[in-house]
Amino acid sequence: MKKLILPLTLLVAGLVGCATQSSLQQTTSTENLLEYRTQITPQFLERHLSVIAHDSLEGRSTGMDGQKKAASYLAEYYQQIGFEPKGDDGTYFQTYRLNAEYTDSLVYNMFKINEPDTLQYHYSVESPESSGHFIRMFGGSASLSGDIIFGGFGVNDSEREVQHLSGADIRGNWVMIFEDIPYVVDGDTLVNPSLGSNSRLRSILGQYNAAGILLISDMTQAEFNDLSIMSSDLMSQPESISLAYLERNNQSGFPKGVLQISPDMAASILGLESSENLNRYKSELTQNIKGFTAEKTGFYLDYTPYDGPGYLDAENVIAYFEGADPELKDEVVVLMAHYDHVGIGAPDESGDPLYNGADDNGSGTSALMSIAHAFNEAQKSGFKTKRSILFLHVSGEENGLLGSRYYSDHPVIPIENTVTNFNADMIGRSDPENIQKGDTDYVYLIGGEIISAELDSLVAQANDRSVQMRLDRKYNDLQDSNQFYRRSDHWNFGRLGVPFVFFFTGVHEDYHRPSDDIDKIDFEKLSRVSQLIYTSTVKVANYDGRPTVDNQEFIEITRQLPR
Repeated sequence: MKKLILPLTLLVAGLVGCATQSSLQQTTSTENLLEYRTQITPQFLERHLSVIAHDSLEGRSTGMDGQKKAASYLAEYYQQIGFEPKGDDGTYFQTYRLNAEYTDSLVYNMFKINEPDTLQYHYSVESPESSGHFIRMFGGSASLSGDIIFGGFGVNDSEREVQHLSGADIRGNWVMIFEDIPYVVDGDTLVNPSLGSNSRLRSILGQYNAAGILLISDMTQAEFNDLSIMSSDLMSQPESISLAYLERNNQSGFPKGVLQISPDMAASILGLESSENLNRYKSELTQNIKGFTAEKTGFYLDYTPYDGPGYLDAENVIAYFEGADPELKDEVVVLMAHYDHVGIGAPDESGDPLYNGADDNGSGTSALMSIAHAFNEAQKSGFKTKRSILFLHVSGEENGLLGSRYYSDHPVIPIENTVTNFNADMIGRSDPENIQKGDTDYVYLIGGEIISAELDSLVAQANDRSVQMRLDRKYNDLQDSNQFYRRSDHWNFGRLGVPFVFFFTGVHEDYHRPSDDIDKIDFEKLSRVSQLIYTSTVKVANYDGRPTVDNQEFIEITRQLPR
């Protein structure tokens, strides 16, 4: 796997060339500014995204080296084009502290119950130096112990007479289940597909109050061993990250645990001769799916995590393009994109453990860079916006919108002077629904009219004046079950009454997977969405009025939700 560490300073200089402030008299002509959208090209975006989503940045996990390399790359870019730093102490970096949990080791002690005796059956330690038959996948911040109950596929589907969570008492015990659910076999629906894997886990831990879950995957023992070693190597990474200054966010993590169990150990618990018999056992269970209910295995598992508190620092990157109007330049349009991703994790079927996040959100990151390039080229010819523009690259989005929350509580431009927020997150591809329809020249708008009719009108005008994409408002609904209007960084402006538009092109099959790579990006589409954001920014920055929040339903919702 390619692991080249790029010389970022030289690379930035090569990509942006020489940039100097123009000595020309600045004018604020909207029509002239709009022409500079053509400076946003697929080639420019690809050059920069190839750095942001490169393997050497290791998925840009917040607080890790890759995120800091990306921050340095962005800062060097804005320095090269001469945009003013608006971070701490004259830098481009707004640094914030995060509380985190660090795992030293996880101890697994398993016993076999032979009445009246209980015998130790297995003991192992998962640490950066060792691995064993269990991998902590999620949660497990507390010590957990209980009997191991075999729960089959871990689903109850009364309509189809499947009751795998009935039988043995699950409360306070471990539930061992097969990870994959046989929804449809040979054309017959055995389990309702709407009973998803994640809802099953929530039901076992919540409704049935299990101590934890042991997942049996379809991996071979050799594949499990490789994953176990990789998981051990990653244990030093921080977990349960929260903003240090918000005491109510300081949590000790999710106490109940979801673990992966090795095929050999699962087979042993089920009384099979070897893990090679697991597939046959699973097939028999599938054939008898209505006749099975949860049953005790005669094994008991004691799990003890050795975690400790700690902290790490992360950075937002902030650059400022000052407006030319003496009265309006103190007001700002904030252009935002998160540049972090999820880092290194479980490998995919190809063995790739790097989650490069080309679309999520390398696409939005490179879009902001291209928009800055267009404004810089415009000012070289003597054209600037009336209002100022703040380029805000936030980290911590994948951990709960942390970087944008920090900025909104510690703004470098007062919130009352923030006219609009435009957020670009996952704008480089098309979702399966639109691909299937053969209509991919669209962008989802979220915000806008459900917040401010004026802002929505300005974006629509910008679209008519530029790329003329289909503005899809499918998710632009305060009652939408996806709740996209508050699931990305724009929400930390919206909660404070700043009107926003979230530019988005939808979720796809590579979302939060190692396969979210640059070769999947539609650069022609990315350039068109970026041009739309640029044009919308010009329209708002030069607007004689100021978009107002005028939807009473949105106002009421922001009052009710926690700030």
